[in-house]
Amino acid sequence: MFGRKNDPDPDNAPSQTEGDGATSASGKGRPTPKRRESEAARRQKMSPPKDRREAKARMKSEKAKERQRTTDALRGGDERHYPARDQGKGRHLARNWVDGRRNIGEFFWPVVISALVLLFLPVPALQQGSTVVLLGFYVLITVDTGLSLLGLRRALYRELPDASDRRGALAYAFGRSIQSRKRRLPVPKVERGWTRQYTRGEVKAFVA
Repeated sequence: MFGRKNDPDPDNAPSQTEGDGATSASGKGRPTPKRRESEAARRQKMSPPKDRREAKARMKSEKAKERQRTTDALRGGDERHYPARDQGKGRHLARNWVDGRRNIGEFFWPVVISALVLLFLPVPALQQGSTVVLLGFYVLITVDTGLSLLGLRRALYRELPDASDRRGALAYAFGRSIQSRKRRLPVPKVERGWTRQYTRGEVKAFVA
């Protein structure tokens, strides 16, 4: 009288399809096997390789991922994943110093290659002219690079008292100074003119 008995007739019971069961189990309107798949993939990754071929394939895959991560870091400026040759405060300051000024060394390879091509042409006037141009360019690049490295050396001693932080920075800067700015890796983080601003005390030595 005060309550209704459950209808024993199965025809009146709400139908539950296979899809509804999956929905109620997941609570998201879709099954959730992705979690099991990810765990299985993780266990497979952690499991030891079955043979030398699989071990070699895994090692090759890991090395490829590491190279790609390093390349992305060099192009994106993420110093956390730079290779060892580009890490350290000394290398950081050397990059900023070179990238923050105009370097005659940026034209090193175009000038040298052009001069060598002219030297092989059977035209004495062109051969003599290319020789003169090449010698003059060597003088200019020597003077410009020498002045730049002297300024960088003073900055390194001022900013980094520890000799281990300065080790190799000058050679690193020289190698970078004879590269085209567009081809430098890691990518430049400062604009031209930064070096002059630093020497006047207008900017800090280390730019993130």
